[in-house]
Amino acid sequence: MKLTRSWLENYIDIPFSTDELCHHLTMAGLEVDEILSIDEDHIIDIDLTPNRADCLSVKGVARELTSINEKYKYKISEKNKNLDTTCELPEFKFNIIEKNICPRYGLMYLKNIKPHFDMPKYIEKRLNDIGINSINPFVDILNYIMIDIGQPMHAYDADKIKGEISVRFAKKNESFKALDGNEYKLTEDNVVVADSNGVISLAGIIGSQHCSITKETKNIIVESAFFQPSAMANKARKLKLQTESSQRFERGVDYNLPKKAFIELQSIIFKNKICDFSDFNFSDCEDYLPKQKQVKIEFNKIRKVIGVDLKDEDIEKLLLSIGCDYNKKSQIATNPSYRFDLSIHADYIEEIARIYGYDNIPIVSEKINIEPSKQYPPFKMINTIKNYLYNNGYYECINYSFVNDDSLENFNWKHEEFNLHRKITNYMSLEQNKLRSNLASSLIKNIEFNNNVNSEKSYRFYEISSVFSEKLEQVLTCVVNGDKEDENWSSKKQKFDKYDLTTVVEDLGKFFGVDKSKLDYVIKDIYYNKKQYLVLTLSISALIKAKKKIQEEKFINYSKLPYIRRDLSFLIDVTVRYEAILKLVEEINVHSLKKILLFDLYVGKNIPTKFKSLGMGFIFQDELKTLTNEEADKHIEKILKSLKSKFKIELRK
Repeated sequence: MKLTRSWLENYIDIPFSTDELCHHLTMAGLEVDEILSIDEDHIIDIDLTPNRADCLSVKGVARELTSINEKYKYKISEKNKNLDTTCELPEFKFNIIEKNICPRYGLMYLKNIKPHFDMPKYIEKRLNDIGINSINPFVDILNYIMIDIGQPMHAYDADKIKGEISVRFAKKNESFKALDGNEYKLTEDNVVVADSNGVISLAGIIGSQHCSITKETKNIIVESAFFQPSAMANKARKLKLQTESSQRFERGVDYNLPKKAFIELQSIIFKNKICDFSDFNFSDCEDYLPKQKQVKIEFNKIRKVIGVDLKDEDIEKLLLSIGCDYNKKSQIATNPSYRFDLSIHADYIEEIARIYGYDNIPIVSEKINIEPSKQYPPFKMINTIKNYLYNNGYYECINYSFVNDDSLENFNWKHEEFNLHRKITNYMSLEQNKLRSNLASSLIKNIEFNNNVNSEKSYRFYEISSVFSEKLEQVLTCVVNGDKEDENWSSKKQKFDKYDLTTVVEDLGKFFGVDKSKLDYVIKDIYYNKKQYLVLTLSISALIKAKKKIQEEKFINYSKLPYIRRDLSFLIDVTVRYEAILKLVEEINVHSLKKILLFDLYVGKNIPTKFKSLGMGFIFQDELKTLTNEEADKHIEKILKSLKSKFKIELRK
């Protein structure tokens, strides 16, 4: 989202430098990517998170600044009065068939457009400054209003519209030529605006070329609507499209903006005497418009989560600053219509912390629990399986989870017919357009490839990975082909058979103490390119559950930031146990200490009687920023001081 400082100053007083202004935005979660100087102004480029569609406008950013800091003051009052119209709205028939997708749709008529009328200079300059090229003076005005207040609108040449205007789903194999000159073939889940001749726009995304505005256009129909974000999500991306309109509609536009946008358009037309304009006409279906959500505010919970003892009055003030309605008696907050993202209590906790200022929240050392590391049982089991297979001549393969439409992919891991694959909507290649439902297909192709490059008489390949069929499941698949033994003069050639793979199942059962009957596996013959492949697939997920009831695997964020290690070598009383040292370090509660290692223990020559020598490594790592050597030195100094105080340790030189 690009805007200029001067455009913001149209809405609010800014008593700060541009750098300070951008710092305020960034610290409130509206990260500023770039600041460019232009004449006596600055262009500000803001990178918004998907939930903050309310800030995809100059007005939205100005509103956000007034909630961040009280020193930002509004300059102008909102335009909320209709002007006296100068022409009648023709009786256009419009039929909103999909009211659940478009619960608010409005039209306004413009008559006798002046040929070659001059666009207001301030609009031309503001659009040029942020890199929006001029298309047509009237279209530029609509683009200006979209950037200014956040409501996309669309204009049609009124004389090219035939019959009833409707909002509906596209028909099977329906297509249209868009304003970008491309022909788009639509699917039945695309929402379109159409007249009796066909599609006049892909709703909320791009208009049709045949009814577009040109220099010869004399009369215009302007559309201003609200489309449900859930119905717009991913529609443009599937067609490899990205427009300013689609970006806003799929994230969520304030459903009260369509009427406000018409009022601003009327004001610009009236002030610049561009043409005659009618009143606007809306079709509303209140039942399908978004409902503002009421959430009871728990003050104590907010204080506990944020870690700041805010007064109730301060929390109420912050709620009002972001546009919420707040009922003191019931303690219920109602989100403003432009904030779709405020729906549960956790959203309000996050918002209070954000507006209060993350920099104002005191840093409190985290309470850490240091325990000697334990190997996660499933990893240990998988490593045992891999070692067994390696010792029996199998080679491990690692393949992509994305596959093509080959016939081998149309089976699940039990080699039952399966066609309900999870499709990749934005795939980069047809060779990787869905998630695989079995591993056998990839392994057979691995053997085919190897056989073409450097032919062998025997192949034993395996892979352990997840498959995506009826459910996500981790499986082991072994594929064998050819001779059982390497070439040997003393033995006859024997081909692999099902008993060889049955032996694998029995051996794995013995390794883990699980009866073969309790294992979920299948052994099949698969024929591909006139060759026979023997395939064993065994459910690792079922094996783990059969072995022992263990905790579900949990994801923990892995920090990409570098760690710092500090080693201590010291003498300590031989009676002091290692567990006591760990307990003391835990009580110290050193921030960013991630791991403790005992790399040396020595008693003997050159060590005083009743003492032992310990070598310990301390690994520090911050999850949010790069740790400095000075910070690590302070942490180790704190640990060393406590060890000297309690255990009278003596550092070795």
